[in-house]
Amino acid sequence: MVKKLNIAGGRLYSDTGQASTSVSVITKVEFRFSGLDLKMCKKMFYSGKHKALENLLQQYVSPVMIHSDLPGNLGDYLVWMLRVQYGNKNWSGAEETIVKLRKMKKAEQVDIANLYSTLILLNQEKIGTAEAMFASVMNPEEISVPMTEYIRGRFAVERKDYRQAMLHISKIIAFHSRNPEWLPPATVLEAEVYQKTGQFKKAESVANELLMTYPGTQWSKLGEQIKKQTTGNRGE
Repeated sequence: MVKKLNIAGGRLYSDTGQASTSVSVITKVEFRFSGLDLKMCKKMFYSGKHKALENLLQQYVSPVMIHSDLPGNLGDYLVWMLRVQYGNKNWSGAEETIVKLRKMKKAEQVDIANLYSTLILLNQEKIGTAEAMFASVMNPEEISVPMTEYIRGRFAVERKDYRQAMLHISKIIAFHSRNPEWLPPATVLEAEVYQKTGQFKKAESVANELLMTYPGTQWSKLGEQIKKQTTGNRGE
């Protein structure tokens, strides 16, 4: 165990510098941080403390990213980093983390990176590139069923196949109603589908649901926007 990684000339040196090991024979490096661990990441993420979690990850994990090529648990922290960066709409940060995860070459983490990359490309309206990125993930449901349903719902909306989009959305609402990551955006997408199909009263009802369920969040702000749009479309 070392308190600080000291790597030079392909060798990992002890804290005293008197002993060393070839990096090529290291099979796993477990990073431990004084103010952060993976359980804490999970707890903060699911309690909605995304900004605070991103700050902690930047504080503790970013300084050791120069060692991202070493096998170990660093990729697990980067997955949490990516999830909060996407949730916080830190697109440039998310894209940087995606690149780092791909370089680590762990199949599951690469798939996670590619799924979030798909969503970023969709947000950028690069639909063809997003489709190719999504197709590169062999079994996206193994990563996350609600995330996969949401992505497919987004693609269906782009195709103007609103019936299919609602099928994907309804699966999230019916079977993943306690998922704090994908239920809110699925609910927003539901309202958007109602808007696009002229069902303004239903869109307004979903907007009110966003306002009541997620007060003071980006989701309630989107609910306010949707409500204003639907009121305008109804001529009120």
